[in-house]
Amino acid sequence: MSKRSLIIVPVDGSQETEHIVRYALSIAKQRGADVHAVQVVRRNGALWFAPENEKSLRTRLRALRPAAAREGVFLRIVTLRGTPERVIPAYAQLVAASLVVVGYHYGSSRLWRNSSVSRRLSRSSPVPVLVVPAGVDAEAQPPGRIVAAVDLTVASAIALRTAAELSKQHGAQLTLLHAMELPEHMVFSGGEAWRLVQRLPADAELRSEVLKRTARAHGAPNAEPVVATGDAHRLIVETATESAADLIVMGVAPRSWMDEMVSGSTLRGVLRHATSPVLVVPVVAGDYDWVDEFQDDSIGTTSTTDGMTQRAA
Repeated sequence: MSKRSLIIVPVDGSQETEHIVRYALSIAKQRGADVHAVQVVRRNGALWFAPENEKSLRTRLRALRPAAAREGVFLRIVTLRGTPERVIPAYAQLVAASLVVVGYHYGSSRLWRNSSVSRRLSRSSPVPVLVVPAGVDAEAQPPGRIVAAVDLTVASAIALRTAAELSKQHGAQLTLLHAMELPEHMVFSGGEAWRLVQRLPADAELRSEVLKRTARAHGAPNAEPVVATGDAHRLIVETATESAADLIVMGVAPRSWMDEMVSGSTLRGVLRHATSPVLVVPVVAGDYDWVDEFQDDSIGTTSTTDGMTQRAA
């Protein structure tokens, strides 16, 4: 078995496929990795039917092999049976892949291009997923500026650690964004609202200091914390745009389709509007509380173990 790391690229018959594969090949060149282009065949009734464009797709992908080989990258074409969000994560774990690179529109209808498949794949994958928006140059460059979205969950702790490691590896400027959420389902009197507004600057400063300390602990002493109030996905995209970020890093927990519909999805909003690649780090226990340093005594916490808080019932 080869000791080289492996990058998986889900492919379909769209015109974007070669572009995404070239993007993955350029990353593989930087990492000294190989690439598996994976096409998924879906079931039609009791039988498995390959898509009509399978032969042409394989021909298009084979045409990329000579250039990849000259760069020292082996490109393999793999066909799997199942649904992308289930069979690709299984294959990634089976072959010990290090990264999945997927186009934003992967697997969606030609009439309605969206991120539904790439988003579900990102949440179910056992390894990080790099979602690449349309229009990104096919030659991937090491990131010079990184924005990491950070809240109070374990998913964000893993995202921060991942972003800090990338920042050190590439000498990139790291921005840590924390979106402050106002209490929900509460009615404020004029005095209560005024006290809340008055307290926001102090709360923002506290959270900024916590982010700085945490970044230093992960070896990113020059990370810039940004604490703001508003919709998380809008703040993430705006911060990435204003800082000309080359990469957005987010940690996500598994969620059902119904949960996303009822509660909304920050990941969906970011993928829809981001113009730079988004590195999605799936975390099984991502919804668990991360730190209690941001919490007010009135919330009621019991004990803290390894930086993770268990709330009192």
